[in-house]
Amino acid sequence: MYELNEAYSQHLDAIAEAIQAHPNLASFLEEEEDQYYDALKLEFEPQIEAAYQQMIDFSPLEIESFERKLLDERFEGLFLPRILGYSVLRGEITEHYYYARQNNHFGEILRAIAQNSNFDQLRNRIGQSVECGFALSSDIFVTSLINSISSKRVRQFLQGQRSNDARTMEGRRRIERRYRRQFRGRNYHYAPFPVNTTELTSHTTALIDFLFFRVSGELNNDALLPTLHEMVTRPEFAGREEILKPLAIYGAYFTPTEEMLPELVAALNRERKADAEGTSEVILGFILELKNNSAVPFGPEEEQRFGAIVDRSLEDDLTAYFNLTDKIHADGFVSPDVQEAIQEEQPKHSGLSNFNENIRQTIYGYFAKLANGLGTSEEEYMQWYEITGKQIPAYIKVFGNETFNQQLRGLARKYTKELLKVYTNKRGKDYRDIKKTTMTTWMEYGFMTEKQLKEFFKTPRKKKVEA
Repeated sequence: MYELNEAYSQHLDAIAEAIQAHPNLASFLEEEEDQYYDALKLEFEPQIEAAYQQMIDFSPLEIESFERKLLDERFEGLFLPRILGYSVLRGEITEHYYYARQNNHFGEILRAIAQNSNFDQLRNRIGQSVECGFALSSDIFVTSLINSISSKRVRQFLQGQRSNDARTMEGRRRIERRYRRQFRGRNYHYAPFPVNTTELTSHTTALIDFLFFRVSGELNNDALLPTLHEMVTRPEFAGREEILKPLAIYGAYFTPTEEMLPELVAALNRERKADAEGTSEVILGFILELKNNSAVPFGPEEEQRFGAIVDRSLEDDLTAYFNLTDKIHADGFVSPDVQEAIQEEQPKHSGLSNFNENIRQTIYGYFAKLANGLGTSEEEYMQWYEITGKQIPAYIKVFGNETFNQQLRGLARKYTKELLKVYTNKRGKDYRDIKKTTMTTWMEYGFMTEKQLKEFFKTPRKKKVEA
């Protein structure tokens, strides 16, 4: 756990003191009317929420320390239902919809709520969180947690949150999916960085998911860099396959300082020298995973950034791959020299290798960027036909891969559909040009047969409205 920095600690202390000094708290303790507690909630929970969001956006490694600070009785249980929900969702979940490891942070927060003097005011806000947390936890953990509560009334409440649906994997899946939807768009994500080989084995999957979330948006990740750097360069992690994916994320999405860069390159070289083939295979496989993951951006910028830490003096597949992709990104995918370089390098690797599939996806990325960047004006669709008329048949020949061909077919189909929404006059010049070019080229590419093309351009008949 990372210690909470002093500025946030003092800010929370100030909020706690304000809560304790507030007239509504005095009235609540005197009259025990919920309206006074609700007034405290309306005034102070937004303040805690603002501090929480700033913390997790900019210094996420300290978030559990922040949450533990809120367990102090001076906060009167305010914001605890929210962080209980966050703790439920942070736990790594197996394919059987159980926590991969015991979720002790969830247990700690729930125990604090159960023992809070304002439990009656909190219980109405924690039911679904407890149900989901219990569903994903082992029976031993849940039973032990409930039995540790001194109040019989609270124990009975918690026991009532154990869902019968949690007895089956499908039931647990439904509970978790339904619950997670409520938090869509919120930043609550955190995972600890491994500090020993045992944690490297057990915690890396959760860490990778956390890093994926951090790099998938516009979050500032400066606070993560020192810890990530320390992890991937740690000597005792040398030769461990689990370190390769975090290292690849570091290379693709983070910018090391001048002092860090040689150490990062050395860490990657360490793995390449120890097992050149295995290291290349894992990293190229992971890069392919990134390219196929729509939730995580991976394009030329990320590929070039990672390529910058690949020492080209070592002769292995990583050097060959990044030498080739450097040429693609520098010269452009339309360059005959690029196509010649791909044709020369491809036969050195099996057709379905991660190496060749990555090259295909790099090229496909440029076709996709072209299709998604063009509008439907005559000038733009003529540009589409001018470029694809030369490049699609060229790359069909270069790769000779049916899956790649179908990806191009999907792009062409989608873009042409957009054109047909605009140019609806079948006697108009634009429509006739689009249809003629499409009919000719798609049959040449093998995208569709003549019969399929006729169906593609056929206007669906509107159903007659019965009188």
